Formats: sequence, C-alpha cells, structure tokens
Amino acid sequence: MAPRVQKRFENKIAVVTGAGQGMGKQVAMDLAAEGAKVVVTDIVPELIEEVRKEIEQCGGKCMSVICDVTSSEQIDRMIQKTIDAFGRVDILINNAGLLIPGTIEETSDELIDKTLDINVKGVLYAIRAVTPLMKKQRYGRIVSVSSITGKRGDNSTIFVYGASKGAVISLTRSAARQLGPFGITVNAIAPHAVMTSLMSYWDEEKKREVAEQIPVKRLGTVEDISYLMMFLASDESSFITGETININGGYYMD
Repeated sequence: MAPRVQKRFENKIAVVTGAGQGMGKQVAMDLAAEGAKVVVTDIVPELIEEVRKEIEQCGGKCMSVICDVTSSEQIDRMIQKTIDAFGRVDILINNAGLLIPGTIEETSDELIDKTLDINVKGVLYAIRAVTPLMKKQRYGRIVSVSSITGKRGDNSTIFVYGASKGAVISLTRSAARQLGPFGITVNAIAPHAVMTSLMSYWDEEKKREVAEQIPVKRLGTVEDISYLMMFLASDESSFITGETININGGYYMD
C-alpha cells in the first residue's frame, strides 16, 4: 500500500463489498491509507483476512466480515457489526459482482438468477441497509460498480450481465434523487478492460487487440478504478450525484 500525501478520509467509516481481491481490495487499502476505518466483506474468509492483515500492517484500521451480498439478512448483520464497532457508516462501495462469459443460449435460468442476485439485489440490499444511518447522519457517499456493458451491451458475456449493470445505473439515479436532500451522494462507475480475475478469460492476444482499440493504448488497472472510486467517495465530489462515470481510456464516450 503506497503512502499518500492526502488524508481525505480521516474519521470516516467505509464499507467495501467484494473486497477480497481486485478492485475491491485496492480501494479498501487506498481508503485505509488515507485515514478511513475500513470494513472489508467477501464470501471467502481467507481473502478478506489477508486484506485486513495487509491494511493493519501498514498502520490502517480494518475489520473483516464474511458477507454474501445475495442475502439481505447477511448484509443487515454486516452493517450492524459495523455500527457496533465504529458507530456509523460514511462510505459504501458496492464492488461485489459476477461476470461470466457466454452466449445467449448458454445463459441458463440458474445463471440469470445468480447474476441478478449478486449484481442487482446485492447493491439494492446494501443501499437499503445504510440509508437510515446515512439519513440520520445527514451524510453519506455511495459508489457502485456498473460496467460499459450497462450502457452499450456486450457480445462476450452472458447477456444478463449487461442487463444487471444497466440496472445499477438506473437504481443509482433513483437512490440519488431520494437521498440527495439528506447530504448523501450516490454514483456509479462504468469500467471496461480492467485486468482483474473476472477478466481471466481474455488471453494475451485478446488483451493486445483491446488495448489497440483504446485511445490511450493500454488496459485499465485496479489502481485506475480505485482513484475514481475514492474521488466519488470524498467530499471533493459533493456536487456530483446520480452519475455513472465511464472509465475506459476513451474506448466508449457518451
């Protein structure tokens, strides 16, 4: 965890779902480096325990909680544990997600349900769980992960994935409208070509082809994503809400 000059999140409590690896792990570590007390959640206990240890070894404060975002009961318990430990929730990063490559014919009922449960219901449950707390505080920052596929569709993932990420864009706007009067901002990001474990189905040739199509001529990194999520989680973005911000090196512009 590289040291940072800024301390934008001192005295802030942040919850990050899907924090065991990839983008979630990176933003959890970066938030901690800038002073936040971070609650990391995932369904794999070994992963979030490792993240917790890394954060604490760097001097940060962190609590790990096993949580399946498809269960509203588990999300509610996780938020209650956060309140019991830290007294409030200032930042919610909805990062947990599922991406499976495949065709329309390969999109089974089971895959439809699983994708919607994680990518849509998980975000809805988490926002619902923190809303009373953030309203009472009259402060909150909610950042969810959508995708380029939520805006333009996709031809390499099961087609429910794009639908699920489009839903994140819509629910972000709805939550932003309802929560704005309480000092709560709600935004999303729409990444493309960010090299995490979810993108392991891209071979080296595919990566080179995609990078060549991107104006900045490279693929994205978890650090790129973390920088944007932290900006949206900070007070620097207090006049931005209801937006889904592209982060794709210029590949898709709208």
